[in-house]
Amino acid sequence: MKKYLYLTFLLLSMLISACSSQPKSEAWLTKETKVNLPKINLTQDYHDQQLLTFKYNNQENSVIVIVDIKDNQLKVIGLSTIGIRLFEIEYDGSKVKAKQHIFVKQLPPPEQVLSDIMLSILPTISWQNVLPANWQLIDNDLLRTLVNDKKQTIIKITYNQKSSTDIRKPIKIQHAIFGYQITIKSME
Repeated sequence: MKKYLYLTFLLLSMLISACSSQPKSEAWLTKETKVNLPKINLTQDYHDQQLLTFKYNNQENSVIVIVDIKDNQLKVIGLSTIGIRLFEIEYDGSKVKAKQHIFVKQLPPPEQVLSDIMLSILPTISWQNVLPANWQLIDNDLLRTLVNDKKQTIIKITYNQKSSTDIRKPIKIQHAIFGYQITIKSME
């Protein structure tokens, strides 16, 4: 009986630790390049509910994300298109808390979604301090481009409004290295 009780306890603790993780505050820009996420230092709050459509390996999937930034705390909730909660991510500027409720193989990991959102809404100066040497995040009107030290485009972010002091909402993110594209439609 003790053996079964111990085995049940072990399985439960493995299940709990698999569902809730405390990833470091890092993001992969390429398969070899990882950076610390920048601190959020915005003068305005931000809220958006978006439909993200991912194209990867000739497959297309959609997820609804709710993005909130308040008091420099970022929270992202991912839902299926029928409203089932898939994941939650919180970032306080120093650590990331992530919970994955349901794993969907065709979607990028929640931490990748977080870094893409941060790349698209934070000012370029926030990222410049954490990017590797000679990497740049360049804003040109309706396009933001992450370029590596060899001048290769890693990520392109497209907007429907020009750069200003307000937080811009992206409409497309293309990752050249990981080979995915995200089309973003604001639902508000």
